[in-house]
Amino acid sequence: MKNHIRAFFLAASLIVGSTSTGQAMSYLISMGAAPLWPTNPMPSGTVLYELTTVGRGGAGLLEVTLSAGALPPGVSVTFSPSVLRFTGNALSTQVSTMTVACPGLIPLDCYPFTITGNTQKGESITITNQVTFSPSYVAARPATLFVDNNKTSVGLPVRGLGACGGSYLIQTTTNLATPVWLTLGTSTADGNGRFIWFTGRTNLLMQFYRSVVINEPMAGQ
Repeated sequence: MKNHIRAFFLAASLIVGSTSTGQAMSYLISMGAAPLWPTNPMPSGTVLYELTTVGRGGAGLLEVTLSAGALPPGVSVTFSPSVLRFTGNALSTQVSTMTVACPGLIPLDCYPFTITGNTQKGESITITNQVTFSPSYVAARPATLFVDNNKTSVGLPVRGLGACGGSYLIQTTTNLATPVWLTLGTSTADGNGRFIWFTGRTNLLMQFYRSVVINEPMAGQ
């Protein structure tokens, strides 16, 4: 689909001093980030990203301090943890959660914000989400659903990607040939258009789900 393109992160700059793997020196290898789905079916101005960093401790402790920039006015960011520490001679991976608190529902995926990892050794990697769709498209795109295979204590998560701040009925049926749709409840998308519904426990062998628009914000709002 022409405009239906996901945002992704790209390493924009890499500054690394000359090191030798044979000497097992400490250095920063790579960084990557991906948005996380909401954990409840309620709208939220808080958006989470999982940040994965690969480094090598080697000769001494390697500390990577995380920061973010170029976000919309009024938006605040915290990392947990904010400093990643690497030790040992082997490559290892550390994961941090980036929590972005927005004053309302803001389509963050439409802003080319950056995430940077700086080390005490003067190494630095900056990644930027490459924006390839407009805020007006995020505000009005049609919803799509998929069922997560990771069952929780409250059932399977039905995840949706729709319009920024849009509200949806979540419906289910057991037969697509002659469907009778049962409404389970409602869910409202966050600032990036993501929403979720937990199915509840069921003994049925097969179920189908769909979302039905209750309201979608006007494009550009």
